[in-house]
Amino acid sequence: MSSFLYRLGRACARRRWTVILVWLAIAVGGGSLAGALGNHLESTFEIPGTQAQTALDALEQRFPQLSGASARVVIAAPSGQSIDADADAIAGVCESVAALDDVVAVTCPYAMAASGSTAASDGASSQISADGTMVFISAQLSVQSADIPDALVSGVEQAIAPLQSAGLTVAVSGMPAESGGVDWTELVGMALAYIVLAITFGSLLAAGVPLVSAAIGVTIATSSITIVAALVPVSSTAPVLATMLGLAVGIDYALLITSRHRDNLRAGMDPRESVAVSIATAGTAVVFAGMTVMIALLGLSVAGIPFLTVMGLGAAAAVFTALAVAVTLLPAILSLLGKRLVPRAGRKRKGKGADAAPATARTPRWARMVSGHPWLTTVGVALVLLVAAVPAVSMRLTLPDAGYDPVGTQARTAYDLLDEGFGPGFNGPLLITADISKTLDIPGALDALDGAFGDVAGVAEVSQAFPNEALDLAVLTITPDSSPSSDATAELVQTLRAMAPAFEQAHGFTFEVTGQTALAIDISDRLAAALVPFAIVVVGLSLILLMIMFRSIAVPITATLGYLLTVGAGLGVSTAVFEWGWAASLLGVAKVGPVISFMPILVMAVLFGLAMDYHVFLVSRMRERYTATGDARASVTGGFAQSARVVTAAALIMFSVFFSFVPGGSAVIQPIALALAIGVLIDAFVVRMTLIPALMTLLGDHAWWLPRWLERILPNADIEGEAVHRMLEQRHWRDDPAFPGRSEGIRADGLGLDGVAPISFDLDRRGLLLVRGAGGAAVCEAVTGRAPEFSGTLAVDGLLLPFQNTTLRERSALVRALPDPIDATTLTEHLRLLLRMAGVPARDRDARLGEAARIYDNLIEASAHPAWADPDEPLTGLDEHERWCLEAAAALAAHLPVVALDLGRRHDQASVLRVLLQSAPDTTTLAVATSAEAASERPTVVVDTAGALVTGGVS
Repeated sequence: MSSFLYRLGRACARRRWTVILVWLAIAVGGGSLAGALGNHLESTFEIPGTQAQTALDALEQRFPQLSGASARVVIAAPSGQSIDADADAIAGVCESVAALDDVVAVTCPYAMAASGSTAASDGASSQISADGTMVFISAQLSVQSADIPDALVSGVEQAIAPLQSAGLTVAVSGMPAESGGVDWTELVGMALAYIVLAITFGSLLAAGVPLVSAAIGVTIATSSITIVAALVPVSSTAPVLATMLGLAVGIDYALLITSRHRDNLRAGMDPRESVAVSIATAGTAVVFAGMTVMIALLGLSVAGIPFLTVMGLGAAAAVFTALAVAVTLLPAILSLLGKRLVPRAGRKRKGKGADAAPATARTPRWARMVSGHPWLTTVGVALVLLVAAVPAVSMRLTLPDAGYDPVGTQARTAYDLLDEGFGPGFNGPLLITADISKTLDIPGALDALDGAFGDVAGVAEVSQAFPNEALDLAVLTITPDSSPSSDATAELVQTLRAMAPAFEQAHGFTFEVTGQTALAIDISDRLAAALVPFAIVVVGLSLILLMIMFRSIAVPITATLGYLLTVGAGLGVSTAVFEWGWAASLLGVAKVGPVISFMPILVMAVLFGLAMDYHVFLVSRMRERYTATGDARASVTGGFAQSARVVTAAALIMFSVFFSFVPGGSAVIQPIALALAIGVLIDAFVVRMTLIPALMTLLGDHAWWLPRWLERILPNADIEGEAVHRMLEQRHWRDDPAFPGRSEGIRADGLGLDGVAPISFDLDRRGLLLVRGAGGAAVCEAVTGRAPEFSGTLAVDGLLLPFQNTTLRERSALVRALPDPIDATTLTEHLRLLLRMAGVPARDRDARLGEAARIYDNLIEASAHPAWADPDEPLTGLDEHERWCLEAAAALAAHLPVVALDLGRRHDQASVLRVLLQSAPDTTTLAVATSAEAASERPTVVVDTAGALVTGGVS
């Protein structure tokens, strides 16, 4: 991973303008397309498979008159006055609304004349409040809420204008949500983040880099969500969540990489090289941190709720975009700024002690205190966080209705008026649907429904049942005497559903409870049931990922335990504020009451990913120190010292971004934002920077223990960038002015392979390497780029291995002791194929083919083997010896820079070796595994893999 990111960072830094222009083009193009498509986000929620949703779907198919949206115009008289005085004006409004397009029917509290498709009526007295101060007008629409046209909205506004002019309070519910004006939330969050960055970096220029990259990532992510919303249903909450997460992680990831880049610059590293190294080291931690966040968000699909799955996908896409920007666009920007990002203190030190440790490497007093009292710290932190989590036990969940709209909006005003004038259950009616297609006694079925619910506890009012035109579906409405989000209403729904079996047994048909209130209850129940499977799947996958990252069992377990304490405390604080009302007025809470149903599972997903971010940032530095020193206790304080400043800044930035969505935010977003903001603070400062160092100190060396069998199975993620550091060390070794020839030939320093003791040698270009012993085949594989793992340092033809294995394989050939099986082509065709695979151009292939044939004949003759009679006959009859000669001939005729040949299975090694030396081009460096002696004018190095003895060219 680190090697790949090094190459990626270096490439982006080298082609910085191309990378910057591509990202800008994507951002501008995506924004333009999103603007052209318009806003198609939905504020409604569906959940397939529940009774409420199934009944609603049936209602839409069999009772289309009721499937459209409904609207209410609520009218209240001035204090102390009767609403009846304005009865004529209200009736006129009824007639005006009924005449509007897309209005199917209007129910008026007073007598009205026929208008539009609404017949004349004497008025519905049930729509007049008991105290006579308030009425409401009901309008059934032919379109869904998301499809209400602007003409209908303006028509309703014109119709109610006379009542407003008369001094009555008028509010409309069921219309599209009103615009809240300019939303400065993101700008406030970014401004706070800029202040934190400026303090952290001590540079206004450096502070702006993470903000620019994060802003571009968020723009692309939100534009993508808007584009997708034009094709599939997407919740209106999805872009807000994506913005919160995209800004937070985008700034944090850029902060980590930029901080490492400035450390490298402080040490005197070249800017472009520093960019590549920062992406390889800090970027590796960023990639794995981003993967944990995305795993957690994608895990939301475990709940099986489409709108929640889409929200998770949108948020994961925002994190992925932030990740892609951090490892591609950010290197380009950092490279463009060059040495202007060098810290001032670093400029002063350059040239004298450039490698001195930065100030952050000094052990902070906090780390010494925590590691000095690990038991006290662990127990104390656990108790405090468990107490903070207590309120979460009483958390209540609901789906948002108009009561969660901002205070002052028409929908919220209408909701509050109806609650005041008609009772708390009036805003959350329950709909009873009954399939009466199997009975012939329709009046009897309707009478049975009318008399079934009036005496049920918790029911305030029951309407009369009425059938559809096909007489196969009946509907009635139940008004609870409790609010939609109350536990009493949820219990009423369960009571009504429990009555269905007995009702069916008595009357021959059954009923279902539906409506938006019942749907909200079903979604809350489904989400609550999904919490445990979600936690198992997401935490399980992330445990595996963390085990791969840190190659430890204890580190992932402590990370998860810390997360559980974090999420409990975050949800507990949010419950205390939004349901208990603590500090509600201080924080500008829009609604004190149950929180949105998907808040807990969403907060669990996001906090898990962010908690793992901090864990990776902090513990990766501890592992880096432990790998270098082997001192477990010192690695805790040392790693803390190196990462504390960055983690502190990252946590403050995330807190600033999340908390900026609390004051003035919507009632849906506020509890989510506060839980995330508090959770981030708790996780960074209480868990990761207090509890985890204490636990790591207690565990000591056991913190990094991993069973040998598991270590062999798990891939090496190399989050410390060991491979990149090794490559840089090898580059310095190769380019050392004291050894100018190391950029050519074959150079090894402490090369260790299976069956080979560490060897060191220098072989000039066009030289001959003779390898003795059982490890000859392994050495031949290594010097041609075909050995994936080895210890020590190896440079071949100026290429550093194993980092440039791919390039070397294209410029070298390996003839193994036992050649690979061949197909049934002729000798000539096979030689031509081997030359083409070796990279010989087509124009030179015929000449090289003749050369290969001569070499082949010479090799056959040298071993006293009968020559191949007919080059046009199939090769199926070739024996092992002949196949080896064929591959050797093609390898030498290709004139490659490096050719390695293993003669280990041959009995004629001396004679064959003479032919090889005579036939090899002067430009080719040879490596031969053989026990034979050789007399050659080439510079020669002899290596004995058994005793690691080297003669000639010893380094």
